[in-house]
Amino acid sequence: MILIGGPVADAVSVASGRGGTDRQLGRIRLRRSGEGGRAGRRGPDVGGGQYARDVEPSATPPPLWRRLWIAAPVAVVLFVVGVLIDMLGIINVPGLAVLPETSEGSATVTRLGVGVVLLLVAAWTSVFWRERHPIVVLIAGAVLAAIGVSYLLLLVGAVAYASRRPRPWAVSGAVAAAVLLFAVREATTSWGAALPWLLAREVGTPREPAWIVASFVCAVASMAIAAGVVFGARARHRARLSDVRAEQEHRRVDELTEQMVRQAERERIARDMHDALAHRLSVVSLHAGALEAAAASSGADAGEIARTVREQTHAALQDMRGLIGDLRSGPADASPPTIRGVRTLLAGLRTGGTPITSYVMLEAPERASTQLDSAVHRIVQEALTNAIKHAPRAPIDVHVEVDPRSGARIRVVNPLLPDASPAVPGGGHGTLGIRERAAALDGTAWIGVHDGTFIVDVTLPWQEREQGVDMLGA
Repeated sequence: MILIGGPVADAVSVASGRGGTDRQLGRIRLRRSGEGGRAGRRGPDVGGGQYARDVEPSATPPPLWRRLWIAAPVAVVLFVVGVLIDMLGIINVPGLAVLPETSEGSATVTRLGVGVVLLLVAAWTSVFWRERHPIVVLIAGAVLAAIGVSYLLLLVGAVAYASRRPRPWAVSGAVAAAVLLFAVREATTSWGAALPWLLAREVGTPREPAWIVASFVCAVASMAIAAGVVFGARARHRARLSDVRAEQEHRRVDELTEQMVRQAERERIARDMHDALAHRLSVVSLHAGALEAAAASSGADAGEIARTVREQTHAALQDMRGLIGDLRSGPADASPPTIRGVRTLLAGLRTGGTPITSYVMLEAPERASTQLDSAVHRIVQEALTNAIKHAPRAPIDVHVEVDPRSGARIRVVNPLLPDASPAVPGGGHGTLGIRERAAALDGTAWIGVHDGTFIVDVTLPWQEREQGVDMLGA
């Protein structure tokens, strides 16, 4: 029985556990999940729950030289200290050494004792594999405890095992029972004379109170220290896994944020391309049909219609170049559409022969935010495109009113023509884009049929342009 060796060796064993813990962080074990038959990434359990759930390593394991630099010296210290202490512990076993009559004398090791010394040296070499194969240390420690040398190596193996296993309680309980049985044998038999011999000059005989108390106090204290070391190591391991889990979640959040930004940019480009090109191409299609009709009638002004087709086609190409420029250099280099451009938009359609009745009242448009500025223009553009598609040559009534007090009100109305077919096939993305733009600015959009007319009615709250933007635009 050894009073000093157990706690010291256990503390050293925990100090060596960091390398093994870090290696655990660098591993991924794939197990079949119990729900739905899906495979998931899972780590070892802690207590009744999981040690690490869906945790991936944040980095590669430490290099081999670094692990050896930490683990090898600790293993050497464990080996040397353990062998020296257990060489004293062979006095516990009858027949291995001849004890002196008093504590002042020296013990003599027998030939059988020499063989046991060689055995314990071989058993203690297992500490060099305690991180990867703690079971080997447990078996070697159990052999030494069964012989009666000491339970020090058994406690070292228990600490190594319990610090790295999800549910070590069965093995830990078995080790505790073995230690208590060792103490019982030491207190009630001639096995275990080393402890009293080291602690007192006059030791008496087994079964005396001092003998029994010393044996059990040493056993309980050793197990308590070992348990504290195990719980501390597991707590540190859980903390490391929590850090890894938090870092992994941060990385996932960053990836999702980046994906959302990219998706938002793709949707913005898709809306702009739809709003700009669909409008231009709808006008081109409308005037191409008029040009076809004019070619059959000598009285129509085919030249004017052809000029409008050419201008709209050229404008569509310019819009395409602008969108490609967005993709190459970023949206900051593009000049967004503005509220003031609504009048130009209406004038272009009137020039092409589309009958439009409009009321446009713009008050302080320069104070509107960039988002509101662009949204008003794009909503009017898409509403006109929709009217041209589904009711070619039908009159369009446009009402646009923008002021800082009431915000923006856009209303585009065109009659439904029962026999008219769409000039350009549509996919329904235009009206969806109008609703999305209105929702993005906390506005409302009503789009539908009422009393034989198709109505687009949008209300947007006022948004003031930031001062910094005004200064840049000045």
